[in-house]
Amino acid sequence: MKIILYFIFFIGFLFGNTLVSAKQILPCFNRSSGPEKQCLAEKKEDKRKNKSNKKVLTPPQKKQFVSSVAPNQKKYNKTSGNSRNEILELLQRLAEKKAISSIIPLLQDSEAYVRDAAIEVVGQLNVRQAVPGIIPLLQDINGDVRDKAIKVLVQFRAKEAISSIIPLLKQKDSKTRIDAMAALLQLEAKEAIPDIAALLKDSDSNVRMEALNTLREMQGTEAIPEVTALLKDNESNVRIRAIEILTLLQGKAALPAVMPLLQDKDDAVRLSALRALQELGAQESIRGIMPLLRDNNAKIRFAALALLAKIKAKEAIPGIVLLLQDSDFEVRGNAISVLEDLQGKAAIPSIMPLLKDNVGHVRLRAINSLSKLQREALIPHLVAFLHDSDDRVRIRAMGLLKEFRDENKGISEKDVIPHLLPLLQSSDKNTRYTAVATLKDLQATGAVSSIVPLLRDSEIEVRLAALESVAKLQGQEAIPTIIHFLKDKDPAIRVGAMDALVELQGKEALLHIAPLLHDEAIEVRSQTQEKLSQMQDPLLTNLINKATTLLLVLCPILAFLPLFLTGKKFFASITVFIVSAFLLYRLADASLVVPYLRKGTMWREMYQTGLLFVFAGAMFLKLSWWIIVNLFKPSTDFEEDNITSKLN
Repeated sequence: MKIILYFIFFIGFLFGNTLVSAKQILPCFNRSSGPEKQCLAEKKEDKRKNKSNKKVLTPPQKKQFVSSVAPNQKKYNKTSGNSRNEILELLQRLAEKKAISSIIPLLQDSEAYVRDAAIEVVGQLNVRQAVPGIIPLLQDINGDVRDKAIKVLVQFRAKEAISSIIPLLKQKDSKTRIDAMAALLQLEAKEAIPDIAALLKDSDSNVRMEALNTLREMQGTEAIPEVTALLKDNESNVRIRAIEILTLLQGKAALPAVMPLLQDKDDAVRLSALRALQELGAQESIRGIMPLLRDNNAKIRFAALALLAKIKAKEAIPGIVLLLQDSDFEVRGNAISVLEDLQGKAAIPSIMPLLKDNVGHVRLRAINSLSKLQREALIPHLVAFLHDSDDRVRIRAMGLLKEFRDENKGISEKDVIPHLLPLLQSSDKNTRYTAVATLKDLQATGAVSSIVPLLRDSEIEVRLAALESVAKLQGQEAIPTIIHFLKDKDPAIRVGAMDALVELQGKEALLHIAPLLHDEAIEVRSQTQEKLSQMQDPLLTNLINKATTLLLVLCPILAFLPLFLTGKKFFASITVFIVSAFLLYRLADASLVVPYLRKGTMWREMYQTGLLFVFAGAMFLKLSWWIIVNLFKPSTDFEEDNITSKLN
């Protein structure tokens, strides 16, 4: 074996000398003893000395190889020196050159850590042809080598190794047995099922659990007798897993074996058996389930109820009725639903007392059941529900009010509305929201003043509901507040305010909502355009908008134009200016593009003042120019005398 290592080192060293760049600096390594301290680079200058320094792969050097190539392996004692560095450089070159033929022989090295590292390198390089050399290592005396061999063989999907992996199921090391099962599962080795089934009797519970899991994945029906035997295992988690696997592999055929576990001493096992029966839905299991209605564990009573409901076990009704008084509120609530399903209207007398249960969840379940069985039975209790301590009960009661109103059940709205108003002040946002919506549905116009404060609620959903309700109830007194919300920071509120304002004012709202055409939010702009298109003729609106924009630009020009005209053109331009200014102000009141120029706005006053200032300035300059021209214009007599003198 050492001869092979010598040969590998020699070949690698030759490759290293020819490929290493002259610029590459090799690190220096000081010896632990002796006077010599020099670098590999210096040693290359003296060939004779370099040859004398070559060493074989000693065990300490092999350990350095393992710690470098396979860092996840067991750590060994480290040594330092030039030889170690040369080995590392050599192995690095071998890996870079993928010198497979030189690495595979190391799989049979006498040192365990070398074999381990060789397997690691083979796996990293994905050397499939090394499989024949790895398979014998499944019987290696070193556990780390065996584990690494299993891992790499699975990586290569080496089915030819299955016959060699199966014997590992009998290894003393439980980890090896577990790893072997995992490998056989990944290799889909169904032929190993009998050997894996034998591990169901293993002394290690972890091995038994892994064997169960493996058989489940392999669908090992031939191991059913061994799995059934584990229903009596000492470990509760093993029994639970056996129940699950039998249910999966056998279906209803597993019932005879699973039923006795309904009486298991472990709560978790009984619960697992119940769940298994629930999946199977077996009618014949009713007698075994009914005693569990009196089980000490509330979860088991709950699961037993669910199973009895699934299999429609009407013979269990007397026991279920008793659970309406159970100490666990979830059991009581579930019992209500089960009785509703099994008895129908006959369950009403049993459920009615639970309308006063001390837990809101149970009261709500009772209300929901009675609303399906006999809604009218709830009418006398509606007012009490509106004052319930549980928000969910109050919300459900308000929903019932709307339903009864739609069904004309004879609910007196005048008697109910006063009990709804306090709910507008609830700390629960859902209650406030539902109260607002219910008042709207009941057409409670007298509640507008109580709803208006909710326009400033902290929750956006409540504010939107309040806006809609005020609009539907025609709360005209809320218009100033709604106009204010047209400038709210939330786009949804601005849209809601616009819709409410249109609902309340109709076309009169145009003046207020038109600015939203220039809103920063595209959804607000689009909603505004849609709303305006429904209220106005689109063609006329477009014509007014364009004419207003044109006159807005044209009027300042017309105000300044008379300065440059004379005669009839001068007076005509003044007339055109006056007419244009008049049309601008009339169109501005109807236009949607310049709402800021409507009558009474600050911008209109500023624009009008500026326009008059421009016109007055033009007239002043025109008059001044006329005075100057006429003041300094020479007289006619003077001009005639001047011409006569020139002629003479």
